[in-house]
Amino acid sequence: MAEKPIEELLRKYLGISIPRLVMGVLMIIFAALILMKPELLAYIIALYLLISGILILIDEILKK
Repeated sequence: MAEKPIEELLRKYLGISIPRLVMGVLMIIFAALILMKPELLAYIIALYLLISGILILIDEILKK
């Protein structure tokens, strides 16, 4: 699943470990928000992509 690489990057560079239970609860909350206010979809996806992109760039830069 998509949360695995992000979870590994968060743990590796930020020292944050998010249990799968917390990730599941966050996903349910975000889904409920999108159902109630569909205009939030773009912001939630943008936030996810922004965080993922930054973590991947940090990982690639620090590998060298």
